[in-house]
Amino acid sequence: MITSMEIRNHQFSKSLRGYNQDEVKNLLTVIAQDYETLYVENSQLKESMLRLEHELNRFKKMEETMNSSLIVAQQTADNIKSNAQREADVMVNDAKRRIAEIFLLYQDVTKRLNMFNSELKGQINGQLEMIDKNQKRVEELTNFFFGKDMKKIMESLEKADLKGNDDAADHKY
Repeated sequence: MITSMEIRNHQFSKSLRGYNQDEVKNLLTVIAQDYETLYVENSQLKESMLRLEHELNRFKKMEETMNSSLIVAQQTADNIKSNAQREADVMVNDAKRRIAEIFLLYQDVTKRLNMFNSELKGQINGQLEMIDKNQKRVEELTNFFFGKDMKKIMESLEKADLKGNDDAADHKY
């Protein structure tokens, strides 16, 4: 590639009927300046393009990293969610099992209490029957001892005892 310096310093051979040297040199100076401007601009554009390609590659890598991170985050979230669901299921099943055990225990306690109450009622009813029987005997004995027949016997005894005491008193003297 030809440089702007080569354009400026280029020497044409002289000919008889050649171009005006000043015009050629002026044109070559203008072309060299434009060429230099274009060359600098082209170099700047190449640098800019390289820098932008580098940034684009960096952003692509960042995008890939972010996509990977998002995938990992999604997988982690899914794992956490499934683990939490499993733990919740275990806790619910454990709670159900405990409730069933407590319910069975409650049923057993209720059954035993009912049996105890039945036995206690039976014992109390037996005791009440004995009290009732004793009360009837007491009433029978009370009726017997305080009845008319017993009063007559007691009065007879008192009279007999009084006569017996009088006889004993008579025998003494």
